[in-house]
Amino acid sequence: MKVAIIGTRGIPASYSGFETSVQETSTRFVKKNIETFVYCRANHYKEKFKEYRGVKLIYLPSVKSKHLDTITNTLLTCFHLLFRKYDVVIVYGVGNSLFIPLIKLFGKPVISVVDGADWERKKWGKFAKIFLKFSRFFAVYFSNYYVVDNELLAEEYFTRFGVRPVSIPYGANLDFENKIEILKRYGLEKNKFIIFVGRFVKEKGIEFLIENYAKVKTDIKLVIVGDNITDKTYVAKIKHTKDPRIIFTGFLYGQDYETLLHNALLYVSCSFLEGTSPSLLSAMAINGFALVSDLKENQEVLKGCCITFKTGDGEDFVNKLDYYLNNSSLIELEREKTKNIIKKYYNWENITEKYIYLFNQILKVRE
Repeated sequence: MKVAIIGTRGIPASYSGFETSVQETSTRFVKKNIETFVYCRANHYKEKFKEYRGVKLIYLPSVKSKHLDTITNTLLTCFHLLFRKYDVVIVYGVGNSLFIPLIKLFGKPVISVVDGADWERKKWGKFAKIFLKFSRFFAVYFSNYYVVDNELLAEEYFTRFGVRPVSIPYGANLDFENKIEILKRYGLEKNKFIIFVGRFVKEKGIEFLIENYAKVKTDIKLVIVGDNITDKTYVAKIKHTKDPRIIFTGFLYGQDYETLLHNALLYVSCSFLEGTSPSLLSAMAINGFALVSDLKENQEVLKGCCITFKTGDGEDFVNKLDYYLNNSSLIELEREKTKNIIKKYYNWENITEKYIYLFNQILKVRE
């Protein structure tokens, strides 16, 4: 069996949840003797490898801009894969669904992986939002299977389009690297800081977080992990704070990211819009306690563990953060419950098997 995965920046993962999902599943496909090819954006990688943990990598260019980077790379990818023998093509991102009819025209089965309400993100203009909404049509009606990452989104798609999606969540790893010397690099001590991880975009509520954290009287520091390479003006606005307790690290991955997440007292997020948050899942697995806005998507991920506050309610956020900073023993009681939820619902091995099941269903139909 040969599988091609397109539509993301590629692997090794160094950006978002889609890339992490591709890395975790594709490397496991290889272990199941599935020959796997991941298409990567050439401009995203300084060092280009032929393989990553057994996965074959193919680099193609793109027009590097907010609106054209993804779509131009996917267009070139489609032309490249049309003349290669793949048994299944996995297309990530609802905006890339436009190309599914072309792929199907050349006889290649497609599994599309759509994200949450991407068209609601503030970074998109009116035309882009209309395009992303319209693209759902191609994912739903032209894919052999289309995949969503949670049951809430599955019901929304089924209600609107009448075709039930396959619900396959993101996963999280309970295994991680803990290098204490990394804390010293940032002047941190275990359980003496809280942490946020995410891209610097408006819907993540980073300004809200900074503004309300300032109201909490504490020596506990706030570490903000993330950046935005395409909107430096917004990044500068976020970093304008003069609060000496706040530490900005930029993007972090691997052992740096895992060490900070594990040694933080808790993870915090004040998002106004979310799908299934990979950062929240990682926080649940590596740290075990989170304080996040009570969006229905967050509550679906948490499944009864950790704590939420009313979305956009600064007073509720401050009260709950202050309470847990002063009652850290309650946090320790919650961590084991959270880890058990990760084991039950967000195991990458089980998630990989769900995709392989879809591959086999496609092959049965073709036979």
